[in-house]
Amino acid sequence: MAVTTPVEAFDTATSSRPDQPRPAASPDPLVLGLPLIAVGAIALGLQLVGFVDVSSSGSPLAVLIGASGLGLLLSAAWAVSLRSRPASTPWATGTSLPTTVLGTLAAFFVSYATLVLGLQHAWFGVRPGEIQHTVALFQISWLAGFVLLAIASVRLPAAFTALFVSFSAALALLLIGTLAPAATPGKIAGILALVIGAAAGYVFLATASRASGGREYPLGRPLVR
Repeated sequence: MAVTTPVEAFDTATSSRPDQPRPAASPDPLVLGLPLIAVGAIALGLQLVGFVDVSSSGSPLAVLIGASGLGLLLSAAWAVSLRSRPASTPWATGTSLPTTVLGTLAAFFVSYATLVLGLQHAWFGVRPGEIQHTVALFQISWLAGFVLLAIASVRLPAAFTALFVSFSAALALLLIGTLAPAATPGKIAGILALVIGAAAGYVFLATASRASGGREYPLGRPLVR
């Protein structure tokens, strides 16, 4: 008569259990949106630093409309439809603010492209003598918007606040270059836009690592808890 040892009995019981499925991670729209922010910032930065002639203002529009604008709108729609919070730290305080970030940046890229196309093709009835102040109006409006986002983001990881402060600084430099025409502020703004692109890429890698089951790279503690 065969005798089953306690170890064999344990092994048999363990092997007879069905494999337990791993819990699925909540989807993270930032994994789609952040690289598109990086792509748009890099395209703008390359134009501003003179990779293409600054007068060729339509050069980055294919990227800004087809990739950053459309892609961020899809990311924002995805974020609105979430039923649970993703695992990455930007969502720790809720879904409203990250969704606002995606939607606002989509609006920024699309509105920039609309401004350029509208002025180039005289869609808006802006007289030639008012083009300078029309561009300044756009820059002032979005400068105010990004300052508000920077203030609102103090409960997000510090990397987000730094991004919005950098956007604000770039727009302030562009505004200076618009009202007192000079090449230097625009080139500095272009370098800052490239830095924004690199920073957005880092934040993407951090959230992508967390979304794929790894550890999240450091994003900085929120300025306000």
